[in-house]
Amino acid sequence: MKDSSFLLQLESVIGEATANGDSEEFTSHISGAQSISSGPSTPVSLTSTPSSQSSFVSPPSRPVPEKALFLDNIDNFIPVGILKQLNSQLQPCDHETIGENTEYPAEEVNSLERAGWIRTSICKNEAHPGWNAIRVYALPEDIGQTIVPRSSAGLHRALKTIMSKLDPSPEAWIGQFDPFSEHISEQKAEDESLFYIFNTLESPNPNVDIVSDPWARIAMEEVLAEDAGNSTSSHKNNRLPGLKTTLYPYQRRSAALMIQKESEPGELEDPRFQPFNGPTGQRYYYDKEEGTIYRDKRLYSGACGGVLAETMGYGKTLICLAVILATKGHFPRIPCGYLQDLHPVRAKTASLLEMAASTAGRYSVPWKFHFDRMGAFGIHHEKCVDACEQNRGSYTIIQTPKYGCRKTTSSQVKRTHLRISSGTLVIVPPNLVDHWIHEIERHTQGLNVLVLRDISHKTPSADELLQYDIILFSRVRFEKENGEFGTGSSKIYNSPLKEFHWLRIIVDEGHNFASTSGKTNATHLLERLHVERRWVVSGTPSDGMYGVEVSLASQETFPETIAKSDERAVAILKARKDASSIVDEELKNLDKLRRIVVDFLCLKPWANCRSNDAANWTRYIKPRGADGKRKMAASLRSTLQSIVVRHRSEDISKDLTLPSLHNKVVYLEPTFHDKLSLNMFVFQLAVNAITSERTDQDYMFHPRNRKHLGVLINNLRHAGFWWTGFEKNDVEGTLEIARKYLERNRDSMNEADLSLLCEGISIAERTIACSSWNAFSQFDELGVLVSDFPEHARGIWSIDGSNEHQQPLLLGISQARDAQRFITAHLCSVDPSEGLAGAGIKTKREMQRRINGTDDAKSRTLSPTKSQAECAASNAKTNDYLIHRPKPETPSKKQAFSSFKVLPTESPLAKTRIVATASAKLTYLLDRVLEFQDTEKIIIFYENNNTAFWIAEGLEMLGVEFRMYASGLKAHLKSEYLSVFNDAEAVRVLLMDLRQASHGLHMACASRIFIVNPIWDPNIESQAIKRAHRISQSKPVYVETLVLKDTLEDKMLRRRKQMSNAEMQHAEKDLLEDRTMSYIIQTEGFIPISGDEKDGGSAYLKNMPGFFDRHKLPIRDNHKGKKMSHSPRRMKPRPVRRTPAKQRGNKDFNTLPFLDSDVSPGAVKINQRRKALEETVTEDGIVMLAGNTPTPRKRRATSRLADANADHNPSNSNNDALPWILDSQAGSPVPGNGNLPEDPFYTPGLSTASAPFFFSSPVN
Repeated sequence: MKDSSFLLQLESVIGEATANGDSEEFTSHISGAQSISSGPSTPVSLTSTPSSQSSFVSPPSRPVPEKALFLDNIDNFIPVGILKQLNSQLQPCDHETIGENTEYPAEEVNSLERAGWIRTSICKNEAHPGWNAIRVYALPEDIGQTIVPRSSAGLHRALKTIMSKLDPSPEAWIGQFDPFSEHISEQKAEDESLFYIFNTLESPNPNVDIVSDPWARIAMEEVLAEDAGNSTSSHKNNRLPGLKTTLYPYQRRSAALMIQKESEPGELEDPRFQPFNGPTGQRYYYDKEEGTIYRDKRLYSGACGGVLAETMGYGKTLICLAVILATKGHFPRIPCGYLQDLHPVRAKTASLLEMAASTAGRYSVPWKFHFDRMGAFGIHHEKCVDACEQNRGSYTIIQTPKYGCRKTTSSQVKRTHLRISSGTLVIVPPNLVDHWIHEIERHTQGLNVLVLRDISHKTPSADELLQYDIILFSRVRFEKENGEFGTGSSKIYNSPLKEFHWLRIIVDEGHNFASTSGKTNATHLLERLHVERRWVVSGTPSDGMYGVEVSLASQETFPETIAKSDERAVAILKARKDASSIVDEELKNLDKLRRIVVDFLCLKPWANCRSNDAANWTRYIKPRGADGKRKMAASLRSTLQSIVVRHRSEDISKDLTLPSLHNKVVYLEPTFHDKLSLNMFVFQLAVNAITSERTDQDYMFHPRNRKHLGVLINNLRHAGFWWTGFEKNDVEGTLEIARKYLERNRDSMNEADLSLLCEGISIAERTIACSSWNAFSQFDELGVLVSDFPEHARGIWSIDGSNEHQQPLLLGISQARDAQRFITAHLCSVDPSEGLAGAGIKTKREMQRRINGTDDAKSRTLSPTKSQAECAASNAKTNDYLIHRPKPETPSKKQAFSSFKVLPTESPLAKTRIVATASAKLTYLLDRVLEFQDTEKIIIFYENNNTAFWIAEGLEMLGVEFRMYASGLKAHLKSEYLSVFNDAEAVRVLLMDLRQASHGLHMACASRIFIVNPIWDPNIESQAIKRAHRISQSKPVYVETLVLKDTLEDKMLRRRKQMSNAEMQHAEKDLLEDRTMSYIIQTEGFIPISGDEKDGGSAYLKNMPGFFDRHKLPIRDNHKGKKMSHSPRRMKPRPVRRTPAKQRGNKDFNTLPFLDSDVSPGAVKINQRRKALEETVTEDGIVMLAGNTPTPRKRRATSRLADANADHNPSNSNNDALPWILDSQAGSPVPGNGNLPEDPFYTPGLSTASAPFFFSSPVN
């Protein structure tokens, strides 16, 4: 058994007193030691190590060892708190005996006291006499390291145990504590989520006075000189040169702080150590992971850069440009270790100019900055500039192989000569290159910019690169600088970027570099480059780190809540403060954040090497694990505070007020076909649940079927817009299963299941009996109702043969587009409808061909080897293959059109109207687009390619100019479409894949946003909305989410609004993670369909637009001044077998057979019509001449093309494009394959990833 420290002290005192005869001092010390019971105000005894001298007796008769003197000085120790000890009335106090009966860590205390790491004293608790307060004094590690070693891991663990049990309160220190209350000894921060920490970081507060670099001070002063809109500022002359736009005050503060962090990174407290105040008020720093205590704070140099994380849409690009302009001509510093070798040794004394230039280059004096400012006032120093250029700072670094250093030879040592450059490398996603170019042109002047976008673009030589202030890379192009350049090259590419020490690098949307799967080519290249200042630009540096104002965007607004945004923001912050419920997500997010902090910014101590006090990111930053408690949340906060430049939302609102945001949900009545489609999904789920008896793996909701259930629910959500994924045989197969089960188990089924199954069987039978539903499913079409369609072609164009005589006519939307294309292509004909029936036959043939080609792919028969769950999912498997081709910016890059042909208002075709569609949501969208397209720009967000296809076809049908920003679109087309939508007045609508709308895109030109299906994750919805609701938005932004009333998506959205923030955080990635939502899906019933609802029940448009008069025919005009050709090039007719002469006779022309498409009811005889058409003059003066060459009657519709004679109307002599137009024929588009070789209005060679191109513009 080990001796107690108190007994050891007594033995030491007795021995010293006996040897020296100093009985008086001995008696005094014993009295002091025995006076513990006299109360907290009496003197207390301090224990020391067994081998040390007494703290109270210092015999002068012999020398005292240095260690004993050190340990006897109580000032070397820090009071940290008390340990509660049960007093067993032992005199003297026996730590071990007491410790066995309480949680008092007796063994740890004894070990630490022997080693001299702590000292203790005893203080009695008067309120509870049975308890003592053992005061603990800890020896900090930043003093006495040579006297008392602190390398023992076991003693560090013992200290951690003691520190975890301490009560540091001042009351406990004087013995006033409740021994039965549980006290948390650590002064730790609450378990704060990333979201909460990110939104409560301190706003930028730059301080020019702490910056020592005079050039950086000038840059900061110029940025901060003039507040936004303050034209009377006394610093008007100090406005930042080259910046054409006035910055908002918050932008100035952010830019100034960025410059401050670059030039004066300063020293930051070691984030591993938390500050604590002892019971006496003395401050100390404790690392609870390692069990180390420091008296003074430990400091590390800060990062020369950071993360610009202003909220999306608040002008981060402009802030970066302001920083670049303010530091234009600044140079990076040459590292101190290389300066000593740079002093030149000259054979003779150089000129003063040369020596001054050499010194300026060596010490990175920004001579370019100085001489540029002088040049602005007309003072030019060409010789000085040339001398400085010739003496530009440079140095040589020596790199040895990473491995095998012991055997390294001089030939293996690599020497790299680096020149300092004042340029800034800017790395952006490919779709944001045009955005940066636009921002540079709009906001700045005088910057030399090099843009390297495509892989084919070669990097200029090193000498050329020195000329540029900004080198703008697309990320794909930047990655090519890492190694081999080109596809067929075997030579290793040595990038000229590696020959410089760059001033700065900016990575826009830098969160994309934070990949948890490992380092990318871009990150490898960044490690090889020498850059002084590094910045990541992202409003969301990691998942979970985004502004609270973004969360507000997804909340439905009401008139009474719009003005209370601050209160709502505070409520969201409070609700999302705790991270304990989202531990797994936080772990992933912190791994991504590590890539930025450690790999890119190289922030110490996290980026230290192992031999140099490396800090373990996992131990200090990640949550503890199973209990969800974060380890040292304060470390994360201090780390983020040191690198993030971001304003709190309440601080920005003082400087900037965005236009109001109105977010509402629009509830629509589902159409008859909407109900059929949605009920088929419910039917699949109901049959699966009942026949599997909700047990085992056949049950869709069994855990092993999670993947199949996810597919089914995802398709069910998409079916809220339109769905054709069910085949008739699919439904029949499910019906057969339901009938057999009902027949075998009717008597044993409960009433609820019996009623549900019978109702489902009835609805399924009605569905497969519906002719229009079968037609839509067979041809993958969306129904459109058209009134007053030409009578002679109705039967051919009707998608449902059973209603060809009904009014209005039911067509598929792709069919409708084919009919429009045919009429538009023949607008120059006297009767554009001639041949319409023949075109309908061709369209039907192409539709049938497409079906035959996809039957195998779409066949989903019930396999006996599949489980019921797999069959249910496969029966509704998405047919997400309908893809539009991209629309180019202009009709043709090689052809110019100065005039257009339109359908005459008196034409019978002008009476044809679009009256309805079979999709409630498409009808609503078309109504709203027609309402707002003239005054506002519109964004429509979708999640499914099929949905995008139907919307695109609807917009094409209306003749609305739009672009489609799809996930499969090539990068250069994404950038082009975005630029066209922002800048071109003609393009009014942008269709955007929701997955592409999360980061970086600027679309403030749009003020109307439509979300076609409710979004489960509110964060994704918010980020999509913020594409338009951002800085430079001048109009109120209106957001409408379309929901079919009383359907599953309606219940889903209502559930999302009811969920607490903790529930939403848990299930935001998958709605099935929410138990309530899962129960709602399991108990979903059928949508009622009344018996009097017609099969063709549709959603009618409010204002029924024309059908054939929505498009114009462009007339090419690239040969002005020349006469129009009289002999247009005709299509070569198909060979026709001539009738033998003896069989030919003089038959009456009218008795010859002809196609129904050649004439319309009531038309004149063919020979009379031909004679009448020999010469016709249209309203706009175009003379139409009949062809003279006999043409087979089967080709009559294509060969009856008129020549144009400019001599009859000289005013139209410039329209020499007419023969080219008349030589064209409209083809029939095939949804999904993108091949339209017969349609002259499609541009070949473009990607087939988006909307088809058609030369059309809206008719006013």
